[in-house]
Amino acid sequence: MIFDGIEIAENIKKSVAQRVENLKSSGIFPALRCVVSSDDKSTRIYLNSIKKNCQSFGIDYSEVTVNEKNIFEKIKELNSDKKVHGIMLMHPVPSQIEEFKVLSLIDPLKDVEGRTPQNLGMLIMGKAYFTPCTAEAVVEMLKYYRVPLAGKNVTIVGRSTTVGKPLSLLLIAEDATVTVCHSKTVDLIKKVKEADIVVTAVGKPKMFDEKWFGEGSTIIDVGINVVNGKVVGDVDFDSVSHKVSISKVPGGVGNVTSAILMRNVINATELICKT
Repeated sequence: MIFDGIEIAENIKKSVAQRVENLKSSGIFPALRCVVSSDDKSTRIYLNSIKKNCQSFGIDYSEVTVNEKNIFEKIKELNSDKKVHGIMLMHPVPSQIEEFKVLSLIDPLKDVEGRTPQNLGMLIMGKAYFTPCTAEAVVEMLKYYRVPLAGKNVTIVGRSTTVGKPLSLLLIAEDATVTVCHSKTVDLIKKVKEADIVVTAVGKPKMFDEKWFGEGSTIIDVGINVVNGKVVGDVDFDSVSHKVSISKVPGGVGNVTSAILMRNVINATELICKT
C-alpha cells in the first residue's frame, strides 16, 4: 500500500475551512505571525509556502522582522495581542541569542509548532496544547490508513526534538513499543528490519534500501532531500515499495505536516477565545 499525504491533507483542509468560516461569522479572524530574523533562500521558500497555505485556509498571515535588539520585545507584543493566535519562530535566530530563551518566551497557547519547552515538557504528561507538527503528522497518517499501533514494534531512526523524541511519546501513548535509533546505534539494520513499523527521519537521501526492511512492514518516510533538483526521501522508494507499505515523498508526511500547522492555528484561535 502507498500512503498518500495529499489525500489526508485535503480532508484536514475541508474541516479547517468550515471551522474558519464559523469563527469569522462570529467576528473572529484566525491569525498567524512568523517571527523572522533571516532572509536566506531556504527561509524565504518556507515562508512563501506558509503564506500560501494560510491564504488557502483563510488564515490571516504576516511576518514580523526582528533583530537581536528587539526580538524579545516583539515576542512579548505578539503574546499580548489578542488578535494574534499563532506564533512561529523561524530558525535561525540572531547568533547572539540562545534560541531556547526565545522559545521559552512564546505563549504555549500560541505555540502552534509545539516547540516551546512548556509544550514539549507537557507532552510527557499527555497535556501539551500542541505537539510538533511532523510528529503528529506521522501518527495521523498511520491512523488514517488504519495501521494497528497497540503492541506493535516501532523503530524511529532519528532523535530530533521535532520528530524522533516527540513522536516516540505519541506512539507510546498509542500503546506501541518504541525504539529510537540514531547515528551511534549498534546493529541499526537489525533493529530496523525487525520492526513492524519504521519511521525514517535522518535527512540522508535514499539511505534505506530493500535490505533494511522485513516483508510486509510499514514505512513512514519523513525525509525531504533534494537531489539533482528532485525531492526524494530517506528511503529508496523504488527498491522497497513492492514489499512494504510506504508513504510517498513528495506527497506524503510533508503535506500532512503543513495541514496540521494550519489546523493548529485554528485550535489555538478557539483555545484563546475561550480564555
